[in-house]
Amino acid sequence: MRQLIIIFLLLLSPAFIEAQVRQKKSDSLHRALTNAANDSIRMDIYDQLEYFFQGKSRDSSRFYKDRSLRIANRLKLQIHEDDIFADKGILLRASGFLITAQEEDTDSLRQAFMNATTDSIRYMLSSILGGYYTEVNWDSALYYKEVALHLAKTNNKKLDEAAAQNNKGYTLMQLGRFPESYQCFQEALKLAGNPENEEKTWWSVDKENIIHSARLYFLAYIHNDFSHLLRTTGKTYEAIFHLMETKKIALQTGNQVIIGWVDKNIGKSYVLINKLDSALILEESAVKKLNRNEGRKYLSDAYHIMGQIYLKQNNSKRAIQNFHQGIQSATEQKNFTYLTENYSSLTRLYTENEKNKDSSLYYARKNLALLLSMESRDLGNAFQNLYRSYQLNGNIDSAYKYQGLALAANDSANQARIKSLLDFQNMSFDDQLRLKELEREKVIAENRIQMYAMLAGLAACLVIGLILFYSYRKKQEANKVLEHTLSNLKSTQFQLIQSEKMASLGELTAGIAHEIQNPLNFVNNFSEINKELTVELEDELSKGNVDDIRSITKNIRENEEKISLHGKRADAIVKNMLQHSRSASGTKVPTDINALADEFLRLAYHGIRGKDGSFNATMQTDFDQSIGKIDVVPQDIGRVLLNLYNNAFYACAAHFRDKASDIPVISVSTKKAGNKIEIAVTDNGIGISRKIIDKIFQPFFTTKPTGQGTGLGLSLAYDIVKSHGGEIKVSSVEMKGSEFIVTLNTNA
Repeated sequence: MRQLIIIFLLLLSPAFIEAQVRQKKSDSLHRALTNAANDSIRMDIYDQLEYFFQGKSRDSSRFYKDRSLRIANRLKLQIHEDDIFADKGILLRASGFLITAQEEDTDSLRQAFMNATTDSIRYMLSSILGGYYTEVNWDSALYYKEVALHLAKTNNKKLDEAAAQNNKGYTLMQLGRFPESYQCFQEALKLAGNPENEEKTWWSVDKENIIHSARLYFLAYIHNDFSHLLRTTGKTYEAIFHLMETKKIALQTGNQVIIGWVDKNIGKSYVLINKLDSALILEESAVKKLNRNEGRKYLSDAYHIMGQIYLKQNNSKRAIQNFHQGIQSATEQKNFTYLTENYSSLTRLYTENEKNKDSSLYYARKNLALLLSMESRDLGNAFQNLYRSYQLNGNIDSAYKYQGLALAANDSANQARIKSLLDFQNMSFDDQLRLKELEREKVIAENRIQMYAMLAGLAACLVIGLILFYSYRKKQEANKVLEHTLSNLKSTQFQLIQSEKMASLGELTAGIAHEIQNPLNFVNNFSEINKELTVELEDELSKGNVDDIRSITKNIRENEEKISLHGKRADAIVKNMLQHSRSASGTKVPTDINALADEFLRLAYHGIRGKDGSFNATMQTDFDQSIGKIDVVPQDIGRVLLNLYNNAFYACAAHFRDKASDIPVISVSTKKAGNKIEIAVTDNGIGISRKIIDKIFQPFFTTKPTGQGTGLGLSLAYDIVKSHGGEIKVSSVEMKGSEFIVTLNTNA
């Protein structure tokens, strides 16, 4: 009798009754599937079965989802609003957080987006496309997320707007735009935290608790993503607080994927505050939870964090294993952001050991190639890794190249990041309120502007009339001045020639600044060190420590010697430049032609780099050391060389402006031939046309645009060389380059 009562109670238990209801619903759906009359009905039933098995059988849910997608593809993506936003698909299709797309689907999705007939469909498709480009191409992701945000705002769908604000904030954070990201997250938290917004959404509500759960999901995701921004900007403990809020909501809703993400992100924060053991436990837990369909996209990040933890614990073997697992997972899920992080960490790890130099270079190259394919703006670390890898492999030229690129990229990125961080630090909740007040004032100001614009239009008409009248009067005066101007033309031409000589020296300004900066930096640095040493010396004198006093005075004396050395170096540079800037006296002095050619080559290069920082060129020299010194006027020959160098750099810049893969090359060589020497300047620039090559030494002839050349440079160079008893020749092939050869007598 007792057994019968127990069986009866079990039959009446809620769990048993719920199981019976689920079984009946499953049987009913399968019968409906068997009797379905067309593909549209079958796709709808597959969607219901997919939703029915969510959280109960992952394999069954995925099976029915695949069947639904196949029918959708066969129907050419004939999307219907009711199918998209029905409650049965709320978490997998329209949450704005879990949306993903396969690479092969993007063309169809973009076409469907262009052909969408309602804002609700456009919102869903733009969210899917934004989710696909996340971690792949941040600029494209930002575009589609802004489209989704605009659609949600326009239609007053507050819950959808919260999702879109969160997605935009996360993307802006990845782009380094921290203040804008902060504003988006704050707005998203306010919208999702308001229960009154639960029904302001496109999703249909067949069960009263689904939208409430959806809002909580949104709130959890927003807290989670906001923690990324806080951790990135150095607010680690604030980030942990928001992650704990996320976990509280996730535990309430029972979403294991969100719990896995939270554990991963809390572990990442613990690494920053050096709680390595706790961080490792959380990451291991996250790997188990994320190893599911919905969570695998960020599984690679968990492996990467574990690798970093093992690295801090001096366990390189386990670190390498996790980095490789991260690479495998990121590759499978097409999560390029964390793929680059795993590549970068492996590169740095392998760089520490010469035995792994090949592996270091391999991953450094893959990392840079991937970042370039992502159109990333942050290439400094990739360049730095390549510099170290090439240095480890003994490839000094490539190492030097990437060191320069790393310095330039890091300097630019650091400046932008520092500015963004400063802007972020200065923001507060009061700033947000102030911005809203400014928006209200902006509307009032726009009305005023419209009125002022009308008045400004009338004033502009009056001003134009006055200008026309004034122009007419000035034209009359100009005609009178013209006769006087023509009479002074010869005098002006003479002055222009003198100005050209001085202008050539002006080209050296940037080069001189570059040359003198290094010794001045040494002088400043060693002076600062001596100041600190004198303070230490006073302390040691008061203590009577003779040995330390001797050591400090020795250091001071050595530093003073270095200051003197670099001061003399700067003095020599200044004296040398003063000598070249003086008007030529016409007196020939013994001059080292090789040194003169090399010096003006460097100064000319730094001069053009000062004007155009993006210009780079390879400079090759081949000097005949048997030449020795010859009698020339160094200021004049320097002007000749400077003019030839500037023309060579200009020709290369014009030729390679749109050819980033090619490298400009300027070659300078000297050669002794009997009682003559030859100075050859060769470039692979744009070349000179046969039609004009005979005219280039004529006064005032130039191929440069108006304002960029007077046409006197080569004419003066020709005259100077002739005055030294030499000659200057040119040969050129269009689009291949030019060569100028200056020939001088050794007893010139």
